[in-house]
Amino acid sequence: MLRTLGIPHVPESSASVTGTILDRIVADRRRDLASLGPFFGSPVPARRSRPVVPFLARPGAILEIKRASPSRGAIAADLDPARLVRAYAEAGARDVSVLTERNHFRGSLDDLMAAAAARPEIAFLRKDFLLEAEEIDVSYRAGADAVLLIARILDEDLLRKMAAACRSRGLTPFVEVRDAADAEKFRAVAADGPVLGGVNSRDLATFRIDPLAPAALRSLLGERAVYESGIDTPGKAAYARRLGFQGILVGESAARDPAKAAGLVSAFLGEDSGSPNHPKLRDTDGKFWRAVAEQRGVADEGAAPRRPLVKICGLTLVDDALEAARLGADLLGFVFAESPRAADARAVAETARALAARALTVRAPAAHAPAARAGKPLLVGVITDPASDRGRVALDLARKGLLDAIQYHGDGGPEALAALDAAPAGRYSVVRVASATDLDGVDRLLEAGEPRVLVDAKVAGTAGGTGTGVPRELIASIASRGALWLAGGLGADNVGGIMDAYRPELIDASSRLESEKGRKDHRALQAFFKEIDNHARQ
Repeated sequence: MLRTLGIPHVPESSASVTGTILDRIVADRRRDLASLGPFFGSPVPARRSRPVVPFLARPGAILEIKRASPSRGAIAADLDPARLVRAYAEAGARDVSVLTERNHFRGSLDDLMAAAAARPEIAFLRKDFLLEAEEIDVSYRAGADAVLLIARILDEDLLRKMAAACRSRGLTPFVEVRDAADAEKFRAVAADGPVLGGVNSRDLATFRIDPLAPAALRSLLGERAVYESGIDTPGKAAYARRLGFQGILVGESAARDPAKAAGLVSAFLGEDSGSPNHPKLRDTDGKFWRAVAEQRGVADEGAAPRRPLVKICGLTLVDDALEAARLGADLLGFVFAESPRAADARAVAETARALAARALTVRAPAAHAPAARAGKPLLVGVITDPASDRGRVALDLARKGLLDAIQYHGDGGPEALAALDAAPAGRYSVVRVASATDLDGVDRLLEAGEPRVLVDAKVAGTAGGTGTGVPRELIASIASRGALWLAGGLGADNVGGIMDAYRPELIDASSRLESEKGRKDHRALQAFFKEIDNHARQ
């Protein structure tokens, strides 16, 4: 079928190339550049046939023309680029990405030229693994309005040269970053002139998705930036919007099922520019997730950090909260539900003031720990019912800016979480598990677009704080789904083993660090953090 579409079938010679998926893609492309030249056999005209259209002139979704991928195989091998771009335009897209890599994604410059001819008013991104400066002129002549430049595979000098070549032709250089080293290259390009930044939630080395990766780098990319990959539900599109991105790049889900495109576009944009859901207007949830991601740092190739984020929960006393912060807690939890560990508004307000007013003697972060951990911890209100008296107190504290997030321990699922969006704070959900069937709740939330889900042990008649651990076989299953956020029965005697076996991204401890319910044992806290640091260094 690929031959009939004008796309030459190329044997997968990269099987002999060692290294990551990205290494194999780049090796194959270098081989083809040497043998075929920058046109890759496509009849690119000597002159461009259409005016340049400004790329991502307004916030929106960038829908993609994509035939296949290394991780999914064939996605839409028989697609008609002209027909698909018309469907995308009808769905409200003003910007379209065209994958032109031939070996692993089965695209070509023919796809770009066909799409641009069909809808010349659309702005088109050439998405490929460009390696040479002369490919910019080829992209321009083929009809691209923007060109993807992947910082990870280009040195800084070449990246700047290619971005300058884009600008000289009126094209938008779209620089993709994935880690701090990439961000440094982006800053160098941005110092030269206009540039659009993007963060890929997919690690091209492993093709794993991490929705916190874009959050960690968003603040480094300036006013205009794009969230790339992993968006296949309206909830995930809305999450990217709340992080403060002006665009989302949607690949597989739109190409596989164009009927989904309109829903993803509207979920990202909100109903209109005056909606509180508009990208520029609703930022509180995004602020929380950006802070969490920056504290965590960007994990290498999808791996969890060696030292997890630490949340100390069930705090009722200011002194306990400050001691946890001094020891290096990343989040402090205050319960606003019927519980012997119930907190009051005064404790939260005094803790917030104390953390803001005094320079805490925070333990120096180890060499492997992000420096951001030396900063102020995030304050979290734990609720079971947003309509209860205690739940309303927590929401009021969030409105006053005293709580950074709401941790929801109820059973309402995505619908209840949506109701919490009115609170000006971040929010995430807890799923209590005792058997494999309970993991369905985790899957539903992740599929709905929640970037993280906290898992706790299920004990009949209580919402948490039981000292009971999650069964080990369930922890393993949850960890296989992605980043592990774990609560339940954690103390100095078992946290090291949990870290060694499952590499959690966040651990949440409460009852086993107490001298009595609601009061922390400072020696137990110190032993807990010492154990964490010891195992993080191993």
